[in-house]
Amino acid sequence: MKITRQMVGFILMGAAYLAATYTIVRRSAQEARTDRVTIRFSQWQLEGTVRKAFDAIIARYEQLNPRVHVVHLAVPDTVYLPWIQTQMVGGTGPDVAEYVWIWPDIARRFQPLDEDIMQPNPYNRGTPLEGVAWRDTNIDGFSNDDSYIKSLGHYYGITVTSHVNRIVYNRELLRRITGSDAPPRTYRDFVALCARIQAYAKAHDLNLVPVGASQDTFPFLTYMVMGTMGAGLSERLDVRHRLQIYQNQLASQYLRGEWSFETPELQAGLEVLEHLGTVATPGFVQRRRHSALADFVSQRTAMVVMPSWEASSLPLICTFDIGAFPFPYPLQDDPVYGALARGPYGEGPRISVMGLYLNRTTPHRAEAIDFLQFLTSVEGSRIFTTVSNWQPATVGVKPSGFAAQFTQVTEGWAWAATYIGLTIDAEPFLRTRFSTLWNANGGLKAFQREVKAGLAARIRDDLRREVVSGIHNVQREDNIAVAAYFAAPPAARPAKLELVTMPNEVKVYQFGRLLTAPDPTHP
Repeated sequence: MKITRQMVGFILMGAAYLAATYTIVRRSAQEARTDRVTIRFSQWQLEGTVRKAFDAIIARYEQLNPRVHVVHLAVPDTVYLPWIQTQMVGGTGPDVAEYVWIWPDIARRFQPLDEDIMQPNPYNRGTPLEGVAWRDTNIDGFSNDDSYIKSLGHYYGITVTSHVNRIVYNRELLRRITGSDAPPRTYRDFVALCARIQAYAKAHDLNLVPVGASQDTFPFLTYMVMGTMGAGLSERLDVRHRLQIYQNQLASQYLRGEWSFETPELQAGLEVLEHLGTVATPGFVQRRRHSALADFVSQRTAMVVMPSWEASSLPLICTFDIGAFPFPYPLQDDPVYGALARGPYGEGPRISVMGLYLNRTTPHRAEAIDFLQFLTSVEGSRIFTTVSNWQPATVGVKPSGFAAQFTQVTEGWAWAATYIGLTIDAEPFLRTRFSTLWNANGGLKAFQREVKAGLAARIRDDLRREVVSGIHNVQREDNIAVAAYFAAPPAARPAKLELVTMPNEVKVYQFGRLLTAPDPTHP
């Protein structure tokens, strides 16, 4: 019998019908089980590797717990916040939801986990973490902002990963140009590599630049270069010896003339950044990160600045072998900047992110907690890093092969001081000035002139708002304390008034004095 196109069409339609019927019957049978609990889990990480990782974790969890069915809801980040707020208000929110500590209504919508995280994770039996409190199995003890909400004084989130920034490079292209696919080890190696790539592109008439960057990614290197190169300055400015300088303190010290962008350490950092501008994609300050990614994938750039959460997708879409390395900051042996260096440099303590929160109204609290425990167990964390190429956040779990290149460097100098993110108005002002640094008609001196002309005024405006807000806070709190004192019966009155704390008053006084003092930045 001759098979016609019409018969083939009917066969395909029949096969599709049978497949659909099987799926419906299977799901109906699952839902019909009265002993089966369904919990819903939402998140917005739509990178293919991450979704696959969560699906793999769910499959393994359901294998261990056939009574529980986990529905994975992957929602685009552009609509996630309004979506989750609508779901929670409507009473249809997921049992477990990814959330961020700065978003609203945490106390209203989610449950504290204080008691739960003090208990051992049962899924860690037979591992080195057996019997260890759940909190202590996390790399930062759930002390991060997404886990412990300071304003509420409770633990709310379970965090599952951590991230750093790296320079991702095309191994095959480097091998073709230099004869080796090893990344540069020193800053001078990096400078020489960029020069060789530029020379190769010119000799072969290629549309190829050394480094791809964008307005979304250049701040990663900008903040780190300035903070790292400024380590010696930070040591001098850290008069309280806390290994950390808060933004308001750094801003105040700028107004007092204790540092500027002409200070040798920061000028050196600006020179390093100026060189980066000469080897990066022209006009990168106006480009978005997907453009830099497209340039790298199509081999128009040999390297690209990229955070680890985005780089995880590259092995899926690149047709060439890739590697990653941290930016090689100048160290003591650098012939130009060695006298200013304080390396080796670290990247600070590991902080876990991606907080998962428990719906306050979930009818399946025990199952939701159990799923989160498996997700963050040794086994669950291994599945997560192996499939996602993201970093694990469980103590002792090693990152997968590709993710290992994004392991955070925790040893070394890492003074917590940012010379860019000073105050609310100062930060965007400084960030926009970098277009002058990287402009052919600008440069280092032009950048310094623009910053000197406009930075102090913006810092003063920010501190002035701090003073006004602080005065109002002192007045409000003191008035409440006085009213409570005289409203109480004489016998029940405390021995002293509980007024606003001294540090709050000191900050208002110090900023106020600073604003009335002469401006040494504009003599």
